[in-house]
Amino acid sequence: MEGQHYGNQTSPKKFRQRFDWDSSGKLLVYSVAVGFLTGFIAVLVYCCSHYLEHYVAGLFSAAGIVFPTPDDYTATSGLLPGLAFQDAPRKDIYFDGFILPRYWILILLIPSFGGLLCGFLVWSFAPEAVGEGTDSVVRSFHFRNGILRNRLPIVKMLSSFLTIGSGGSAGWEGPTTLLGAGVAGSLAQYFRLKVQDRRIILLAGAAGGIGAIFQIPLGGALYAVEILYASTALEFAAIIPCLISSVVGYSTFRFFHGETRLLEISETVGIQHGTDFFVFLLFIPIIAVCGLLFVRMVMELRNRIFRRLPIPEFFKPALGGFLLGCIALTYPQVLGGGYGWLHRLLENQLPFYLILCLIIPKMLATALTVSSGGSGGLLAPSLLIGGLIGGTLGHFCEILFATFGISGLTPDITTCVLIGMSTFYAGIGKLPFAAAVIVCEMIGFDFAILIPLFVLNLVHIAIQSPSTSLYEEQVLAPIDSEAHFGNYSVDLLRVITVRETCLNKDKKRPILTIPAEASIPQTARLIASKPDSLFPVLDKKQHLIGVLQSSDVWAVFRSRKKWGVLTAKDISRNVEIAVFPDDNLYKALRICTLWQISELPVVDPQHPEILLGMIRHHEIIATYNEHLATAQWT
Repeated sequence: MEGQHYGNQTSPKKFRQRFDWDSSGKLLVYSVAVGFLTGFIAVLVYCCSHYLEHYVAGLFSAAGIVFPTPDDYTATSGLLPGLAFQDAPRKDIYFDGFILPRYWILILLIPSFGGLLCGFLVWSFAPEAVGEGTDSVVRSFHFRNGILRNRLPIVKMLSSFLTIGSGGSAGWEGPTTLLGAGVAGSLAQYFRLKVQDRRIILLAGAAGGIGAIFQIPLGGALYAVEILYASTALEFAAIIPCLISSVVGYSTFRFFHGETRLLEISETVGIQHGTDFFVFLLFIPIIAVCGLLFVRMVMELRNRIFRRLPIPEFFKPALGGFLLGCIALTYPQVLGGGYGWLHRLLENQLPFYLILCLIIPKMLATALTVSSGGSGGLLAPSLLIGGLIGGTLGHFCEILFATFGISGLTPDITTCVLIGMSTFYAGIGKLPFAAAVIVCEMIGFDFAILIPLFVLNLVHIAIQSPSTSLYEEQVLAPIDSEAHFGNYSVDLLRVITVRETCLNKDKKRPILTIPAEASIPQTARLIASKPDSLFPVLDKKQHLIGVLQSSDVWAVFRSRKKWGVLTAKDISRNVEIAVFPDDNLYKALRICTLWQISELPVVDPQHPEILLGMIRHHEIIATYNEHLATAQWT
């Protein structure tokens, strides 16, 4: 009888049946729980970070060191570089009128000491916590089944307190993202969720953390699903859980702290003149070059300098802090994340000379902080650097347009700053939509500029190399992630060659080839009894000219009108779907998955028209299992 259930139906079972718990219900419930937890974590981080910053500021103040603040500047005036400490009650004047506070050595020692404690903590308990925290989340999603070591988020957070609290040029998004993901991952492991669900909950934790502490509920969700890939790809399955977690985390944070928006502008921004968008398009190549410079600066300092230094690893963040202090003697504005300076920049209350002069020092300060092993995120400094670049370009336009007598068409400086913030970070973080939404939410939900930002972000990503990214653990597309590659180890697939899979004498199988001049009925008869779905097409010289899919043959076969005019050559495809003998199984399986085929031709690398054999999907799996069983990983 319809609707009748046999056996005892307990209340939990009835609930699971009606609520569809296994397919979607549990992810929704866990996402809400993760959102609450990450919201509380963001409150804790916010309170502790502000307390530590005030404590360090008190140390400097007690020593008579008065740092310039954003309120000391207007659009036309302010302290020049080299004179930034002229308001200090105790100061010394050095060569060429260079002013330093009496106890300037503290500007070198405090970041160094913070870096030393950070290095000791990280290298003693969790060496993988070095640098930016987002990469650990990305790596966990792609290659570690959504698992993070339980101690990693805690170590990352404590080390970030030390780095940022002592003046390191970094932000809170990386550590908070990692801590939120770590809490979510622990929750997923405790309830023994499936691997795919664990990965999604990991992203939900990351989204909740960044959405809460930066007050960007939609931007936090988009950040978590875009940060995984070095292209415009998204992790669609995680969008809803990430959005739920981010909104709940945001609401929890607001319950304790109310409206604590980091940035806010008092005017509406957007495209004001018909020429604005074309001017902004001209900004993109310049911003792209600056993005490339910043990424190379971060990578080269880490790989070529700090990693090669013959000193203990825990001492390297101290050296980075010392060098940061050296920059801060002239440009103290580079210390910290820089949200105060960014807010003043958005209000067009910083002089042009300061905006221009801060770009390179801020890049170098951030690179030294993160590349040396200091702990902190790159979102905050990247937004400031991008804003400085956008503001500089806006002022150049102002001067140029005034020179040609068309000052009425000058783009709004605040809009230029927003363009710089969004497009700079979108290009070096590969976050076209998330960067646009984050910027809009940070300034108070002014979405009038959202579409222009999104389009310009896409243009930047299109002209920027996928390898130019701050996040090295990103993969190009979902097919490159183990999360979408089945239950196979990519590392193992990469050490097994096509040659040993299908070209050895004991493994080589007969190949059915299709003559290029074969008619459609002849081709259909040849492939009818074969289990394969892809067949090589050879000309009269037995050269490979293309491959033929069985689905294409049957599609033409059903249209009898084309039988007399088409041949196998006409419906074959180019030999782009092929591999070489020394290619690995990862490449072969990736092509099979991408093209949704089960066989691949193997060709000679020197003479691609020579067919050597065919590699089949089941042969790949058999060889993989054989190596896995015998532990043949070399």
